[in-house]
Amino acid sequence: MARHADPERIHQARRAATRNGLTDYCMSVEQAERWCDAWEIEAASRGLPRDFDYWTLGKAWIAEERKARRPGWC
Repeated sequence: MARHADPERIHQARRAATRNGLTDYCMSVEQAERWCDAWEIEAASRGLPRDFDYWTLGKAWIAEERKARRPGWC
């Protein structure tokens, strides 16, 4: 029998992938977790669904926020 996709599990896997991607660019796991938390708060305030684009938008938002706060920083 085929296993059904668990949306929460998929969400958590995409979140972990985003966090791990941030740690690849001179960021601690704790900082990356805070950025992911900040994105989830921002997304909730915008009423965004946790769909396929959720973490794609999140990565772009995090990159823009980081750039705005510390231009030229890694």
